Amino acid sequence: MKTGAVITAAGHKRTANSFSPMLPIGHTTVIRRIIMTLKRCGVDPIVVITGRDGKEVEKHISKLRVICLRNEDYENTQMFDSIGMGLRYIEDLCDRILILPPKFPMLLPETIQKIMDCSGAASCPVYEGRRGHPVMIDKTLIPTLLSYRGERGLGGALRQAGINELVEEIQVEDKGIIEAIEAEGVSAYSPHPGHPAMHPSVSLHLEFDEVFFGPEMAQFLMLIEHAGSMQTACRHMNMSYSKGFKMLKNAESQLGYPLLITQSGGLEGGFSQLTPKAVSLMEKYVALEKELKGKAEELFNKYFEEGL
Repeated sequence: MKTGAVITAAGHKRTANSFSPMLPIGHTTVIRRIIMTLKRCGVDPIVVITGRDGKEVEKHISKLRVICLRNEDYENTQMFDSIGMGLRYIEDLCDRILILPPKFPMLLPETIQKIMDCSGAASCPVYEGRRGHPVMIDKTLIPTLLSYRGERGLGGALRQAGINELVEEIQVEDKGIIEAIEAEGVSAYSPHPGHPAMHPSVSLHLEFDEVFFGPEMAQFLMLIEHAGSMQTACRHMNMSYSKGFKMLKNAESQLGYPLLITQSGGLEGGFSQLTPKAVSLMEKYVALEKELKGKAEELFNKYFEEGL
């Protein structure tokens, strides 16, 4: 099953206080830490809802292969409105969705993996009797969840929709699921057990005479197919249209065939969709990338079994 995530980083009035997604934690920031933890567990796609300081946050995470959606009305809406925005977008892109704010960057990859190992309709981690983040729901629950009209946020929606009774509680030894980072951040050498272990990070690029296809291009095509628009895909990647167009034309030139079918104007507006060859290329790339990352973990464990 494919698992995606919605991270609510809009900074709504009721929840903002002095918290910022770009607070320092170790040698990085809270928003980057939580994204990298999710990615390490194979969570994809990841949708980040921004609002307050949206441009800065989106630029800050633009290289991490996430989808950025802007809640322009964040000052007058609740966090659950941002959750809804993310769920509506991601619904057709995965089977299950992890929902969490970026305030809990200390949670462990092992906890995410435990949650993902569950096969129920909904689940969440529990530490010493307290439920924490993230909550995971099956995509079939999204319409019911979004029918909620109260003001008690995700918890209220889960209770009213009857989903709360379906939630499988997963016992974990991870205080990071309930320990929020607020205003000060965490020093670079914090002894907290949430400090990440060293692990491999690999990326796959394809080339003829030069590189023409990699993680950024793969995400770009995926978003074009989903949104039906190059311009929208560029916006969600915090990338200029001219850069996206240049990437596309370079790839098509080296491959020798078109990647997009486009139509502009008309009564129903323009649209873009992947050609059959582009779909085939994407499927092969994604499968190869997944297998490559699995092999990288095996080799890492082989050569670094005893540490540095």
